Amino acid sequence: MGAQWQIPSAAGNKRGAFNFEGGLVTGAPSFNLKDDQSVNESGWDTTAHPALHTRLGRKPFGSAGNGMTRLLTNFGNTHLVRAAGTRLQYFNGSDWADISGSWTDTDWDATNFDVNGPAMILTNGTDAVQYWNGSTLAALSEKAPKGRFIASDNRRVYIATGDSVNYCAFQDATDWISAENSGIVEYYTSNGGDITALKSFEGQIWAFKKDAFCLIFHTGDARATHRLVEQSSSIGCVAYRTLQEVGSMLFWLGQNEVYMGSGGAAMGIGFPIKRYLDAVSPDYAPYCLAGTDGIRYYLGLTQGASNVPSMWLVYDPRYKKWRVYDSNVSDMRYSAILNTVWYCGGQSGTTYQMNTGTSDNGSAIPWTVETKDFDEGMPEAEKEYYELHIQYSAPSGTSLTVSVSTDMGNTYQTIGSPVTVTRGVVNANYILPLDTVELCNWARFKFSGSGEFTLHAVERYFRYQPVQH
Repeated sequence: MGAQWQIPSAAGNKRGAFNFEGGLVTGAPSFNLKDDQSVNESGWDTTAHPALHTRLGRKPFGSAGNGMTRLLTNFGNTHLVRAAGTRLQYFNGSDWADISGSWTDTDWDATNFDVNGPAMILTNGTDAVQYWNGSTLAALSEKAPKGRFIASDNRRVYIATGDSVNYCAFQDATDWISAENSGIVEYYTSNGGDITALKSFEGQIWAFKKDAFCLIFHTGDARATHRLVEQSSSIGCVAYRTLQEVGSMLFWLGQNEVYMGSGGAAMGIGFPIKRYLDAVSPDYAPYCLAGTDGIRYYLGLTQGASNVPSMWLVYDPRYKKWRVYDSNVSDMRYSAILNTVWYCGGQSGTTYQMNTGTSDNGSAIPWTVETKDFDEGMPEAEKEYYELHIQYSAPSGTSLTVSVSTDMGNTYQTIGSPVTVTRGVVNANYILPLDTVELCNWARFKFSGSGEFTLHAVERYFRYQPVQH
């Protein structure tokens, strides 16, 4: 008489729970992840952590400029300033107003400093360096170097040209020639190359090449005003627009890594988003972008041969977790923060107010999230998944679809029918019939929809099947 299968008893019923609070992880095989980590997602932020909550929306901020955004920055805490095509503009409280002049249609950089009062100094590497005091735009100085990158502290303005950093006289941005006061610091590295980014942080000037970075210090000695100290010969910055100060840390994009730095040191934090970092072409890495709301770091990555970031991720230093903010963006070029509000300037010339409302200018926000592949601690045994319980909150009109994959996400089958939410807080029970979810060694679940959505917890119920020895 051959072996006979026995019907599993109720004691064989098993339960597993998760809520995605572990964040996104793409740098390790799915089976090695924790139950609370996701392998793929889009449309989320950390605003309701540890619950999983859809990101906030965006909307146009004023009228569009005539040409692509070439600069977006803050003038102190009073105005947004942008370059759109050949025009410089500021937001006057109701719309964008022109600042006099017409300029080369190229990217700008800017910093706030004092030029006989509060001023913004602007440079694009081609036109004469300009400054704007809130009402009048004028040339800074005929001796000011035409560099691509600019930064300032409370003493001086610094402009990068080639592999050198030029600095003005003490608290005089119009003087770039005084001996033993103004000057230049050259940044030699073994691999050579020009400076790729400049940032004032923690009282020092951080100067980057694509594969190295250094700090420039004040010495207090007029005979040698500044001293350059290399901090790393392997960590650099490939996209100056990814440099963002968030809280007490500085963030930026390096070669195949995202760095978080302070105290002159840096550490990589990009392992969880390795799949997206690997998709950034070195030729298009300089077009990557980042923004901040003062709490989180929002990173826009180009994917392949694109000069506009399409994959946006968010890192929250409080929880040390990554989420995919939006996987289908195609317009952003510059970012700025003014009074804790985050803005982005687009390739189309439109400026957007970010993280506002629950829709993208009236369009419901799409979202999706996928679990790891669950083997339930017994990969050799087939499992019978028979029920899911989902606790979530959503306003009326939000849609939800639940799917399952037994081949590591290559194909999915919908469980039940898509749901349109008609009430606030829901405990949804999904039955998984065996004609939909076959016996399997592992299973991955996907939740997708559109509209505001908060996922609190999910429970999966299953039984182990006998294992032949």
